Amino acid sequence: MKLEWKELSRSTWDDFVKLFEKHGGVCGGCWCTFFHFVGPWVPSQRNKGIKKQLLFQRSAHGVLMYHEGVPVGWCQFGPRKELPRIDDMKNYKPVGRGGFWRITCFFVDRDHRGRGVAREALRATLTAMRRHGTRLVEAYPVDTGKKRCSPSALYKGSLGLFEEFDFKKVGELGGSRVIVQKKL
Repeated sequence: MKLEWKELSRSTWDDFVKLFEKHGGVCGGCWCTFFHFVGPWVPSQRNKGIKKQLLFQRSAHGVLMYHEGVPVGWCQFGPRKELPRIDDMKNYKPVGRGGFWRITCFFVDRDHRGRGVAREALRATLTAMRRHGTRLVEAYPVDTGKKRCSPSALYKGSLGLFEEFDFKKVGELGGSRVIVQKKL
């Protein structure tokens, strides 16, 4: 399947909306806002507007994947300060200091799953991050070898996927989630 990608921007906002509205805002209406904030979070109809506001403030990053001009996948990334919820998790212990960027979420349209969209989204995300001058990337995938997990838990990606791109495990986040890093 031939895929193309574009970064989330004002000009791709409508494509992001098209992908997420098809799936009810994804994860009960998250609109990929969960990792942007610390503290109580409730899926809400307001999250779509919150994501748009973050984008317009240049505080939301991600890549959209396209097949034949139709948005079919997504990967969220951004600087640590833009996605602070991880820092607030009780099992999170930072490895290294400061200026790294994070990859927090993947989403693939249900009609295109199992076709390598997440893999290509990760490849595109790393390319986009290099363009932003990112030097160190951290992510929080699921180690599917530790225990069986539901497909819905894989919105963080799998450890195997990240290992394909030479990410190294640097810590545990709890349960089957691990911390991986890669230097760009």
